Amino acid sequence: MRRLLLPLALAACAPGLPPAIGEPLPTVALPPALDELGTLAKLSGEARILALGQPGPGSRELPRLVRRLFQHLSERSGFTGLALSADGAAVTRLDAYVQGATLDVDAALLNLEDRDLATTELRDLLTWARERNASGRAAPLRVFGLDPKDPDAAAALVLDYLAEVDPQYVPKARSLLAGERPSGAESVLAHLDQGRAAQVAASDPRTWALARQQAELVAQARRMSESWEFEAGEFARARNAEWALGQLGPQGKLLVWADNLGVAKEVPGPAPSMGDFLRQWLGADYRAVAVTFASGSVLVARDGEDLCAAPLPPPRRGSLDAALAAPGLALADLRGDVHPALRRPQRMRGFSGVRARDRRLRPAIAFDAILNLPRVEAAIPLGAGAHAAMYMSGPCYRIDPAP
Repeated sequence: MRRLLLPLALAACAPGLPPAIGEPLPTVALPPALDELGTLAKLSGEARILALGQPGPGSRELPRLVRRLFQHLSERSGFTGLALSADGAAVTRLDAYVQGATLDVDAALLNLEDRDLATTELRDLLTWARERNASGRAAPLRVFGLDPKDPDAAAALVLDYLAEVDPQYVPKARSLLAGERPSGAESVLAHLDQGRAAQVAASDPRTWALARQQAELVAQARRMSESWEFEAGEFARARNAEWALGQLGPQGKLLVWADNLGVAKEVPGPAPSMGDFLRQWLGADYRAVAVTFASGSVLVARDGEDLCAAPLPPPRRGSLDAALAAPGLALADLRGDVHPALRRPQRMRGFSGVRARDRRLRPAIAFDAILNLPRVEAAIPLGAGAHAAMYMSGPCYRIDPAP
């Protein structure tokens, strides 16, 4: 008998598996919220990184799940870090907010320049983390960004730090960081490493580590601009996740939230994913859970101005998504003894907006489990004015300029 995660009620067989499997996929029914959180926490085991994927952004339910899961893992399993698929320089403001800094969190989210993250649901998560940190009752929570999207912003943070601890080097560092070649940023990294003792003495180890990481983001962005390879960005994100884990201390644990393809421990073709690198480096300390949506709507851009709720297409017949579709929340454990077809390529959809794109993955190789959300609704964006229009699928929002 196939091993299940918890002795919960076994759901009725998920309908419509791909012909290659030819029998229902066993899932664990997860009706109450605590069951879903406990099951995911049990799946993470002693791993130091648990990665939760998504087929595409713009849902209300998934960031709410991330909040509940982060809360559960932080209170019961020692997880103190959350890593987002967002610009590593911009997310430093979110981390500062969580640590108690006085700043406008809505403006910080809007300045990510990623409408998929500038939602009330993510703001609620950050507000909860800030309040928990303010209580002082447990190890502080941290928030990190995985992407080297804005090298100019990262360079500005490095220069601000050097102005405090090594002002004579600032003119040279400014010139090196402004160049388009990675060698300039690498020179600044070498200077930070060589002068670490004096710089830490003039500041503190955490501030030095953050400044050095910003210089690393600049170098990563320059390397990526020289290469069109998929691997360059995935390698950078994996390194940044590894760095974030290191900031949490020897016992720290990190929850990573990114897309399914990124967290996968194997993807087709010669270019590894972020999850593939993390699996190679961390082994059993890395666990990955994919998420699928059966139906509902997500928030998407419309005409470049408004954000609107748009309906999701139904899963393609014969796909893994169709096989997992069920009336309630369900999780399929892909570890251990699974059907051989789950170790062969199966179709799994991802979304760009509501445009579905099939991805062929070997589910039991790529993930430790797949969580199916039966229905999702569109997230609520920050900075939204009055509804521009109302459709059958939901509202459209007129977006005000970022403050």
